Amino acid sequence: MRFLHDSHKKEPLVELEIDPKPVFYIGPATRENPLSQIRTKLLGNVYFRDPKMKWNRITLHFIGTAGLDIIAPSATLPADVVSATTDLQEAITSTTHLETTVTVCEVEKELIFNNQTVIDFGLHLPPYLPPTIKTEHSFVEYKLSVLCTAAGPFGKKFRVQRPVTVYRHYLPSPSSLIPSVEFNGVREWFEWFADVPKATAVEVGEVVIALRWSVEKELVDVDKIEVCLQELETYRFSTKSGVHNLTPVVTQFPSTEYIPPSFSNSSETHFVRTPIPLNPSKSIRTHHFDPFLEITHRIKITIHFKSLIVTATPVVVQFPIIITDFPSDTTADYFTDPMSPSQSLSTISTGNSSTVSLRIPAGSVQPGGDEVPCIDLELPEYTPPYERNLIFES
Repeated sequence: MRFLHDSHKKEPLVELEIDPKPVFYIGPATRENPLSQIRTKLLGNVYFRDPKMKWNRITLHFIGTAGLDIIAPSATLPADVVSATTDLQEAITSTTHLETTVTVCEVEKELIFNNQTVIDFGLHLPPYLPPTIKTEHSFVEYKLSVLCTAAGPFGKKFRVQRPVTVYRHYLPSPSSLIPSVEFNGVREWFEWFADVPKATAVEVGEVVIALRWSVEKELVDVDKIEVCLQELETYRFSTKSGVHNLTPVVTQFPSTEYIPPSFSNSSETHFVRTPIPLNPSKSIRTHHFDPFLEITHRIKITIHFKSLIVTATPVVVQFPIIITDFPSDTTADYFTDPMSPSQSLSTISTGNSSTVSLRIPAGSVQPGGDEVPCIDLELPEYTPPYERNLIFES
């Protein structure tokens, strides 16, 4: 009779552990961003489990890659991408397969081994890294590996690799001062003014716009105002002739209605608002920018009129806005009930969306005061380089 049992697995010679503290950047990946001068560091440890093993060389290797895999209509592509064809109908109905993978960054660092059981390291990362993301047609991912070469004539090598998640936030904390942009317009008997914030965090839960208008009430009056958020997913690629954008995929979230009071006048300011959706089934994604994908947001306002004299068509206006989140170690003081224990609000930016989680630590400190971080909230500029391994299949 045979007895079978599981033998003990051998413990790995080397283990790589990455600090659970998030790796994040503040602001756009541009040199004009004042916070880009702060060097982001990836912390971790390398453990050596066999004290008898002598290591001659230990190398950390951090690599980031971005990829694109999408089928686009040939009619929307530039001439240098689509091969010349004499059949116009074929050019309109055909599609082109765009597929490529590029290296975003590579960072190496040598560690010194002095027979210790663990080596703590801090790896400085470039300031221009796009955040980690994975969508249906593109991805940005990072990996950290350690390569250990044993001493001796044969030089046995051992490699361990771990994934790394990189975040990018456009607001450093809830105490940040967010500037606004004023828009205005005129159409015959209607004039409007709007103050739109340049950015809003998902922790706030809504977008608020200050709206003023002047109307000839002898002809028409404002009936209602519809406000909604739109998310634009734009894929792009680079060729020798420049950067080309595909038609963006627009996702519109449910709108809200604002009914102005009947006694309002032109000097009053109306605060119209729309919620930021955080449902797991249809959650909004934060602002994103990488070599192949840009996720932006805009606010769509539709102003309806009521009149018995003229036929007044609705006025539709759109404003850009940055939807972002706070770093996970910040605390939003406006979410804290003064009668309850201290609450900390953090965000988790996954590959496809940003979700909000609430935790209650003991003795958390609320931010605030007179310190207002200086941050450039302009949209980031990032031009992907032309790569030779760009593959087109029709």
